[in-house]
Order: sequence, then structure tokens, then C-alpha cells
Amino acid sequence: MKPITFRVVTTISIAMTIIIAAFSIIGTAITGFYPGIVVFLAAALIPVTSCFYERKIIKRSDTFQRNYYMTFTIINLLIILLFIYMTFVILVDRVFPVVLQ
Repeated sequence: MKPITFRVVTTISIAMTIIIAAFSIIGTAITGFYPGIVVFLAAALIPVTSCFYERKIIKRSDTFQRNYYMTFTIINLLIILLFIYMTFVILVDRVFPVVLQ
């Protein structure tokens, strides 16, 4: 797994983090506290820390870097799917019924 693929996936994951954070704030303001926000906060730490940790592994061996890039690329792809699902849940289940009434 190349660092370029990792960087692209991590960037998309961080962008999804920002988008879902905005939707979470809107959902919380309109409908009150939503327990899924706790899951989001825990999951949002993964792309951010993987981005920062990438800068620290430059001195490590090539094998370690390859394993890191492959593992966290897969994890960040799963986080992107989780964020898409959470966006759907927050908007459809929490915000749209309140706004459309």
C-alpha cells in the first residue's frame, strides 16, 4: 500500500469527519442529545491520529510502514462507511422528521 493511497483515504476520512460533525451539531441543536455522537467522537479520533502518527513513522522500517499504511487505509475506509451511515441516521431519523413537521 503506497503512502499516496493512504493520504487520499485519510483526507477523505477527515473530510467526512468534519461533515458529520456539522450534521451532529445541527441534529443536536434541533432534536437534543443523540447517543450516536459518542460513537462519532470515538471514531473521529482514528483518522486524525493516523494522520499525525504517519509523520512519526518515517524513521521506521519499510515493512513496518507498509503494514501501517495497509492497516490504517482499511480502517479509514471502514470509518468512511461508518460516517456515511451515521449521516444517514442523523439526518433521516433525527432531523428530517422534526423539520418536516
